[in-house]
Amino acid sequence: MSTLPNKHRGSRVRAWLAGELKTPGFREGLKEAGARRRVARQIHDARKKAGVSQPELARRLGTSQAAVSRMEAGAQNMTIDIIESIARALGGRFEGQIILDRRA
Repeated sequence: MSTLPNKHRGSRVRAWLAGELKTPGFREGLKEAGARRRVARQIHDARKKAGVSQPELARRLGTSQAAVSRMEAGAQNMTIDIIESIARALGGRFEGQIILDRRA
């Protein structure tokens, strides 16, 4: 089995990131991933605060524990409908926000 050379081996993270930030779409991808992680963390924290296990939340949602785990890891795209269902299953509600970065 051969491995491909890693062009970033030995480089510092900042140098790598500086190069990646010049890649079209990279910044937007970071923002999207950050938002996904924040929602995932909120789901995890709400589930823990409600005293509900992953298997129990999965049962309430009619899905698998593995799916709940992916949601909490931010590894699964979720619609607002799914997020609202999770909130209701935990005895809460979802309130989203739109934050403008620039003036229109």
